[in-house]
Amino acid sequence: MAAEALRGQEEALALLRAALQSGHIGHAYLFHGPSGVGKTRAALYFARALLCESGRGDGSPCDACEACRDVLRLKHPDLQLLVPLPTFSSEGRTERQAEEARSEARAAILSRLASDPYFLPLFAKPGVHSVEDLARAKQFLSLTASREGGAKVLILKRAEAMTTPAAHAFLKILEEPQPNRVLILGTRQVRALLPTIQSRCLHVRFRPLSTETISEVLVERRGISKPVARLAAATADGSLGRALQHFEPPLDGAGKATLDEGEFSRLRALALDLFVHPRETAARNRDVLRHQILGERAQLANEDLRRQVAADARAIPAESLTQRVRVLEEIAESAQSNVTIPYAVASAQYRMAPGRA
Repeated sequence: MAAEALRGQEEALALLRAALQSGHIGHAYLFHGPSGVGKTRAALYFARALLCESGRGDGSPCDACEACRDVLRLKHPDLQLLVPLPTFSSEGRTERQAEEARSEARAAILSRLASDPYFLPLFAKPGVHSVEDLARAKQFLSLTASREGGAKVLILKRAEAMTTPAAHAFLKILEEPQPNRVLILGTRQVRALLPTIQSRCLHVRFRPLSTETISEVLVERRGISKPVARLAAATADGSLGRALQHFEPPLDGAGKATLDEGEFSRLRALALDLFVHPRETAARNRDVLRHQILGERAQLANEDLRRQVAADARAIPAESLTQRVRVLEEIAESAQSNVTIPYAVASAQYRMAPGRA
C-alpha cells in the first residue's frame, strides 16, 4: 500500500513526510477526519517508515524490506493495531466465551485489512475499546523492540470508542512516554476524546474526500457500477466510510441488509420526481399507507395508480412508509423555498435510504 493510496490527503501526507525527513517524530499523533478518508492507511504508511529496515533519503519507507512487508501484512512484532469491537457479552456467553469471540473478530478484521486497505469493519452492535484492550496495549509498548533501538508503534482506530476507564488508562500511557514509542489515534470527532488526551497529541487533519475520489474507489475496489457509485458518493458528505457502509454487511451477521444497485436507482428516481410533482409524490406514498391499513376498500387520491399503489403496499414496510411520507413532505417544502435542487435531491436520497426511512 503505497502513499499514492492516500488520495485526496496531500496536506496530511506532507506533514508526515516532513516529520520523517527531519527526524522530529512526536510521541503521540491524533489523526482526525471523517470515516474512511485514509486515517488508518496514513497511520500504516507512517508505521512502515518508522519500522523500515533501510528507508529512503526522505525518510519514507522502502516498501521492499521484510519489515515493510510485515507491516503491510499487519504481522510486524513492533506494530499493534487496535480496532473497537462489540463486547459479545449480551448473547448468553460466559466472560471467557465473549473474549474468545472478540479475539476471533479481531483476527478476522486484521486479516481483511491486510488484504483490503479500504475494508470498513462494521458491526450491528457498537464496538468499544475496553480497559483490558488498553492494558494489553501498555504491555505491548513495554516490551523490547525487535531491533536494537528500534521503534514500536501503536495505532488506535476510532479512538472515540474508548470506554471511560479505557480512556483514563490511555491517558496514563500518554503521561508516561517511553523512548521510540509512537502512538497514533484515529478519530472522527476530536471533541469526543478527553481534553487531556487531545492536548497531548500532535493533530493531523484529514479532509473530506471529493465525490470523484469516493466514486473511483467504489468502482475500482467494490466493482460498483459508475452511476450507482456516483450516487452513493454524492450523498456521502465526503466520507468514503459513509458510502461504503451501504455495501458492507455487518461482521456479526445482524443489522440492516446491504443495498443493491436497483435500490439506489429507485431512490434516485423518487428523489428527482419531487421536483416535477412534489406534492403528488408525497400523496402517492400516503395512498400506499392508506392501502396498507384499509386494503382494497381504501379511497385513494390517485385512483388511476391503484394497481401500483397496491404493489407498493405489499412491498414497503409501514414504518418505513410513514417516515418516507414525512421526509417527502419536508423535502417538498424545501423545493418550494431557496434550497438548491442538488442539495434537496441528495438530502432525499440520504434520508430515505434503508435504515433511515
